[in-house]
Amino acid sequence: MKTKYSQLLKLRKQQVDSIENKIAILNKHKKMLNDEITDISKDANNLKIPKKGKFKKLLAQNHSFEIQMNLKKEKEFLLLEKLQEIKNAQSEYKIALMEFEKIKYLEDLQVQKKLEKLKKDEQKMIDEVSTMNYKRRNI
Repeated sequence: MKTKYSQLLKLRKQQVDSIENKIAILNKHKKMLNDEITDISKDANNLKIPKKGKFKKLLAQNHSFEIQMNLKKEKEFLLLEKLQEIKNAQSEYKIALMEFEKIKYLEDLQVQKKLEKLKKDEQKMIDEVSTMNYKRRNI
C-alpha cells in the first residue's frame, strides 16, 4: 500500500544498501591489506643475512630488507586509513539505518490508519447492505 512516505522509504533503503556495500568493499580492501602485510613480513623474515662474502652482497641484502620494511609500513598506514574509513562508514550506516527505521515506522502508521479506515468503510457498507436486506424482507 502506497503512502506519502513510500518514496522516501525507498530512497532511505537504497542509501542504507549503498552504505552496506561500501562497508563490504572496505572490509575486502582491509583483508587484502592484511594479507599483503603478512606476505611482506614473511618475505622479510625469509631474507637471509650472509655471514661471509662480499660487502656488496651484504648491502644489497640490507637494502632489500629496508625496502620490505618500508613497504610494510606503507601498507600498515593504508590499513589504518581503511580502518578509519570503515569506522566512518559504520557511523554513517547507523545514522542512515535510524533514519530508515523512522520513516518505516511512519509509513507503518500510515498504512495502519488506511487499513482501519478501509475496515470502517467496509463495516459501513456491510451495515448498509444488511439494513437494505432487512427492509426488503420486511416490506
